[in-house]
Amino acid sequence: MSIVANSYRSKLRILLILYFFSEKVKEDERESMEHIRKFKSEVRIQKIDFLIRYPDYLSAELLWLIESNQIQEDSSIENIKNIIKKIFRENEPEIKRDDMLRYFYGAYEDIDDIISFLVSVGFIDFKSKRSVSGRVYEKEYYLTMLGINKIESDILTGIPKAIWYKERCELIGQYFGDLSGTELKVRQYQHEEYRNTPLNEYINGIQSEVISKFLRIFGEELD
Repeated sequence: MSIVANSYRSKLRILLILYFFSEKVKEDERESMEHIRKFKSEVRIQKIDFLIRYPDYLSAELLWLIESNQIQEDSSIENIKNIIKKIFRENEPEIKRDDMLRYFYGAYEDIDDIISFLVSVGFIDFKSKRSVSGRVYEKEYYLTMLGINKIESDILTGIPKAIWYKERCELIGQYFGDLSGTELKVRQYQHEEYRNTPLNEYINGIQSEVISKFLRIFGEELD
């Protein structure tokens, strides 16, 4: 894939993450009338982005919900089973995987240019604080009405490739949407392959791990 196409895809993906995982800001709490929806923490962006870009890790997290008894209803367990079967049947861990580097705090990709672009076209606003040492922290992202209208009236209805991202964001939101960036990071570090990846090297997939767990839980092959 060309650099241009990859850049466009990344901008689309990050914008949709901000849209689907942000919360509406009450009118009396808005610093600006353009701050319609609010998303906190770059860490959370990075960790949600990782689950989108690595369908096998997402599958492993879904299996973990069953292993840890957080999902117990038969219908919900069957639904997760079918989701994972579909992911592997369509070979998503190979076709959809978009590699990320392991950084000091886990999977990471520099998104400063993406955020700057989304701000420049008026889709989002961005605020942060800076410590005495110059470190930027407490990053907050606000979707504007222009950005929301663009997503709802153009992107989700006029860009076929956006539908997969929409459905994947909704899936992640259904099962992991309440988790903070730190909580998602802790979960991802439970995987040995992820944890043991050297700094500044790409994180490998865990398809074999998912296949083994699927067989152990459901007693059938995942193919």
